[in-house]
Amino acid sequence: MKVIIVILLMLGGIISLYAQEKPLNIPKIKPLRDGVLSDSTLVSKSDFLRSYGGTLNPEPERPSRISVDFGIGENSFKSTYPRLIIPVAFITYGIMAQESHAMKNLDKSTSHEVGEHFTHSITYDNYLQFVPALSVYGLNIAGIRGRHKLEDVTVVMVASHILMAGTVNVLKNTTNVLRPDDSSWNSFPSGHTATSFVGAHMLFREYIGISPYMAFGGYLVSSATGVLRVTNKRHWVSDVVMGAGIGMLSVEAAYFLLPVINSVLYPNASKGRNRLAVAPSIGEGEYGLGMAYVF
Repeated sequence: MKVIIVILLMLGGIISLYAQEKPLNIPKIKPLRDGVLSDSTLVSKSDFLRSYGGTLNPEPERPSRISVDFGIGENSFKSTYPRLIIPVAFITYGIMAQESHAMKNLDKSTSHEVGEHFTHSITYDNYLQFVPALSVYGLNIAGIRGRHKLEDVTVVMVASHILMAGTVNVLKNTTNVLRPDDSSWNSFPSGHTATSFVGAHMLFREYIGISPYMAFGGYLVSSATGVLRVTNKRHWVSDVVMGAGIGMLSVEAAYFLLPVINSVLYPNASKGRNRLAVAPSIGEGEYGLGMAYVF
């Protein structure tokens, strides 16, 4: 089916990796006067041998260890441009689909084909859209920390949703695209898909250095959300692709703005005074998240 092919292409683009060489970190040692070796001070092997009158024999160069870098690790590309390629491509496709007759026909033919195979609505997309974002907090509550502390995760999560919701609502109210089920004129873009991809991209950014299963699991849920929006005749394929791009780009923008936001929330951070506290609350039959801000 065309919709499945489009979603697979989306996933294929998301799972693109960046590889770079990373040399081995070999600890060095220094001799002490009493003959005991210590690693508290690091010196080269040649200095070690000269200390005892030895000679340095040439050794074959050890091969470097090749590590996979997903573009966001400690030794990753300094530029954020590689991470913008996929969301910008999705957004470009969504915009072009509003002007191109060929892409509009693709949307209509896909919707028609889906209608022939899926005659009943499956409303799981109303709940799946929140699963990736909740997973970010679920992992933190379980003690599996990502790249940022929970306070920063909350700031990025809130900022991402604000940027995403503002963009989606402006486009819905200005483009006036009729939904496939003819129910309303606010089809473009898909808000469910955008919401889901905000959480999915945050999972990727936070946990790609810890576990690829955690990082990419959110994208599977988000892709399922987008597929269901199409099969339920609530959105065109271009709506879903545009929503995915907006969600991912909103997260990138929020991470970019994180230092600026923190400078406002923590004006005295350099003095060791934090003003925002976020803590999970778990009790018998109840779960919650508490926040406190001291002015």
